[in-house]
Amino acid sequence: MASYKPKNYNSLSPYLIVDDAEKLVDLLKIIFDAKELRRYNREDGSIMHLELQLDDSVVMISDSTEDYPAITAMLHIYVPDVFKTFDLAIEHDCLLLERPITKPDDTDTRGSFLDPAGNYWAVSTQQDI
Repeated sequence: MASYKPKNYNSLSPYLIVDDAEKLVDLLKIIFDAKELRRYNREDGSIMHLELQLDDSVVMISDSTEDYPAITAMLHIYVPDVFKTFDLAIEHDCLLLERPITKPDDTDTRGSFLDPAGNYWAVSTQQDI
């Protein structure tokens, strides 16, 4: 029986519509070691639809257009080493919002930053409890 979704895809994937999608794609490959799964470009070379694998999740991205303007999102991702991921983001022109810390009564060490497209990223690593 055919599956209702592609193999190794979650049922829900965030879809980011941004200005300069190629810049964001390159950044996510560096910060999260994202792997490009599929890409469809428009005739002008802009990204019509692109899918990136970030660990066990897929993020879909496209360049903004007149009909589909850029919109920012808030995303949360668990990573093996929140400090390494956070430092990579800041080294690559992301805006520091909060350095990774473990707050009282929280089992995660969490930090946050804005990517150049204006998306808010919360990165976390769960601590041993």
